[in-house]
Amino acid sequence: MSVKVGDVVISKKGHDKKKAFIVVSVLNENYVLIADGKTRKLDSPKQKNVRHLETVAQAGFSERELVDDKSIANKLKQSQTE
Repeated sequence: MSVKVGDVVISKKGHDKKKAFIVVSVLNENYVLIADGKTRKLDSPKQKNVRHLETVAQAGFSERELVDDKSIANKLKQSQTE
């Protein structure tokens, strides 16, 4: 599964199951860092296995747009209303 920075994903496993996040960093082919701007902030993103994620939207946001928690939360809300 190829996940890129800016992708909107849904968690399929764990205590955050069925929650939406944005990929803020790709660590390697198996792990990414995700944040939602509210419970998981940009300064402490969650490391997640890509097998436990479902991609909802492909790279709708650039790294320049994901600079703070408020912008991440707004982009995530915007993607869910579309």
